[in-house]
Order: sequence, then C-alpha cells, then structure tokens
Amino acid sequence: MNKNGFLTERIAKLTKNVKTMAVTCLQWGDTGKGKIVDLFSGWADIIVRGTGGANAGHTIVLGLKKFIFHLIPSGIHFDKDGKVNAMGRGMAIDPEIFVSELSLLDKQKISYDNLIVAGNANLTLPVHILLDLANEGGGSKGKIGTTGRGIGPTYVDFYGRRGLTINDLLNKDVFAIKLKRNLDYNLRVLRGYDPVMLKELLFSERLSKGIYYDSQNILNIEAIVSKYVDEYGKRLGGLIRDVDAYIIKNAGKKKILCEGAQGHNLSILHGSYPFVTPSDCSLDGLLAGCGLNRSYLDLALGIIKGFYMTRVGDGPFPTELGGKLSDDWCGGRSSEGKVDRAKELEKYPDVSVDDEDEFRQGMALRRAGDEYGATTGRPRRVGWLDLPLLKSALRWATKDAALTKLDVLNDVEEIKICYAYDYQGSDYRYGDKIIRRGDHLYEAIPAAEVLQYCQPIYNSFPGWQGSLAGVTDYDGLPRQLREIVEYVRNQTDILPRIISTGADREETIFV
Repeated sequence: MNKNGFLTERIAKLTKNVKTMAVTCLQWGDTGKGKIVDLFSGWADIIVRGTGGANAGHTIVLGLKKFIFHLIPSGIHFDKDGKVNAMGRGMAIDPEIFVSELSLLDKQKISYDNLIVAGNANLTLPVHILLDLANEGGGSKGKIGTTGRGIGPTYVDFYGRRGLTINDLLNKDVFAIKLKRNLDYNLRVLRGYDPVMLKELLFSERLSKGIYYDSQNILNIEAIVSKYVDEYGKRLGGLIRDVDAYIIKNAGKKKILCEGAQGHNLSILHGSYPFVTPSDCSLDGLLAGCGLNRSYLDLALGIIKGFYMTRVGDGPFPTELGGKLSDDWCGGRSSEGKVDRAKELEKYPDVSVDDEDEFRQGMALRRAGDEYGATTGRPRRVGWLDLPLLKSALRWATKDAALTKLDVLNDVEEIKICYAYDYQGSDYRYGDKIIRRGDHLYEAIPAAEVLQYCQPIYNSFPGWQGSLAGVTDYDGLPRQLREIVEYVRNQTDILPRIISTGADREETIFV
C-alpha cells in the first residue's frame, strides 16, 4: 500500500462512525491546525469555520505555491471535489479582505463554487479598524497587542447590539440606517482621540487610503455605504446563505468538519483575560459559531505543540524562554523596535537550540519552527510546554489530542516540561481561596493578575536528537520521545490520537 493509501486507511479508522468532528487548539494558537484540518478535509463533505476573523492566518498550498488566507476556510482547495466550505455565524468578516481572497482564488483559477457565508456573521466596518488602530497606536497604556484588524470593536458592537451583519450588505436602506446608528455611538469615542492621528490612520493602506475620510465628521457615511453595499454587497451577494439552517439540516447526515481559529488560551471566556481575542475560540465557542452544539459532536481533536508553545501579542507567558527580554523583543519594545525574521537573523546570526542563554535558545527554536506570524509577520514568543495551562484548557475540551511539530525539537539536547508553578506575587484572593507567595499551583488560573507572577517548575527529559523522517507508527518513535508523550499523558489524561512529525501530510502517525 502506498503512503496515501495508508494515510486514507488510518483516517477512515479514526473517523469510523463519525459524522461531525472539530479541530481546535489547546494553547495560544499557531499549533499547526491547518495541517490537521487538511488531513480531514478530504474525509469531510462540509468544512465550516465558526470563530475569529482576519486576525487569524493560515497557509494553504495551491498547486506549487503557498498562500496565506485569513478568512476563507482551509478546505477551499477541496472545492473542486464538491466539498462545501462555510463561514459561520460566529465569524467577524472584513469584506475588503474577503473580496481580495476571492480575487486571489480567481487569479489562481481555484474554484469556490461551493463556498457559502453566513448572513448573520458579524460585519467589520471601517470604524472598527480605525478604533482598533487608534487604541493600539494612540498612546493607550492598556494595549492588548492586537493585529489591528478591527476584530475586537466588531464583537464589541455585536454585544452592544449596534453591530451590522453580512446580510446587511444586501439591503441598502437597512445598511444605511444601522450604520448611522453605529456611528452615532462610535464617533463619540473617536472624538476623544487626536484628530491628526485619526486622519493619518484613515489615509493608511489598512483603511483604503482615505476614501472614508470626512474632515468634519471623521468618517463619511455615504462613502462607506457606496463601497460596502454597491461594491462588496454585489460581489458577495451570491455567497450569502442561512448557514445555520444548512448545517443543522445536514448534521448527522453528511460529514462535517468544524475548523477552529486561534487557541483556547485566547478565548474571551476561558483565556488569559484581558490578553485574549474577542471571540470564544474554545471547543464550545467553535461549535456555536458553526451553528451546532456538543450533542452533534462525535470527535474533537485538541491540538498541542509537542513539546513547546508560542504566543503572539502581549500577556503573561510563564514558560517563555528569555522572559521579559523575549517579550520586549517580539513585541517591538526593545531598542531595535519592530523586528521580523530578516532583522532577527541579521542581529543574531548564530544561535543554537541548546544555547545556555534562554533568550537565544528561544530564538533558535523560533527559527526551527518557523514561528513568525502569518498575519503580522512578527516573531512569536517561544516557551516550553505548560501543563498547568493545558489542564485548565482540558476542562472545556475533550481528551483526544494531536501532538504537532515534534520535528522542531529534533536537535534539542534537553527538553523541559512545566508541571507546576511557583507563585511569586502578593497575596491574591481568588474566590474562597487565597493564593500566597511560594504556593505551588498545578492547574493554571488563567487570570493575568495571577499568571504574570507564576514561575515555572520543570521536569527535564533528554531529547531524542535525531530525525523523525520515515517513522510511520508510534512504536517506531525514539524511546526518549515516547517517554515524554507518556509523561504528558499521565499528567493530563490526554489521549494522543495523532502525532505530527513534519509539515507533509504523510508525516503523520496515528496512535
């Protein structure tokens, strides 16, 4: 049997009697969900994304080229096979980015005949992007480290009951009325910012170089209505559907794959608040955004990097290699300012995954794992696998797991796993408990006020120091690697179902 046949057989075995499955990340995102979704897209009849917006990027291979998409589901290259790709109600959709991605598909002659988008999905407006950019770049002391895509303000308006939906693009009069109501509120906020800064932002590439600018009212309502309804509405109108009804109609009959975005630790409900994304990217949040609930779910795979993790943006990261030095470097707060891969390589050409300096070691692991943001290009912060955080995430997930990117650690001599925290902050009352300096915590309290004072306590393991190429089953993996897997399993009760040993589909072991 050839490799593809072997892979198909293993997928069929894992998905026997499965009609609905979900793929989510149990960390801070960037765990290789795209590969896992791709593995099962061939199995699925319907691939649906249910949360997030253009702040999430994923790489899709079309032919011999790689492209970064932010909105369209990862399974779009299966459209030619009749697979339906759906963008669910829980998403925040920027129509400018959506249209640009459709144009890229047109240019590459990739079909999207079966792509549908939920009419009740949240619509990102120019005012949302402007608010996001102004808040993050306007001298605010409470920066979260967003991507500046307007996602947070979009969801804020949704919960404030003044948001617009994708379906509003189809009804010009309704759109204009709802837009005016929205701006009546948001312009009061914007007038508190420096008008010179707002004008500069409105003439940026992100906001279409000034087409929405109004010298008297900041934003021009007529310009927004014209662009959104007359252009985007006409372009997207043929794709807009009642996705909720479609998904429910086919649940239990067709095979549905729910594609997560970001990671559990960024969930607005369960993550390290306030350093989170504004949508609920937990398993339950994903299902709700797809129009489903757990009663429809047959299999959920939680993705875990083995055995390290990354974070983009600000917020506590107990196991971060290099600590504050790394945080400042990746966040553009060092003397070098904003950095990317090229600048990092120029400044630090010789680093090692076994470097005694943790900052340099983290940098080497970042390069080995290609840990640079698909959306922003900024370097991701890197640290060891954190079991207290994983245990916290598993409260809301299933035990079935996929371990990814193990090949990144192929050359590492010593691998550390955080199994507990040493709390070093002031006394902190958490409900009916008081957390005191020196307390050991074995499950994370995701509140930033606690996490920022948690020092990791590690167990160390010898690395396997060799290639994983050609390994096709669990028993063929190096003993040192299997020992770490079993340790993580015993500590957290996860059930490893998949181990990814490389980027290619064939570099996948089913346990």
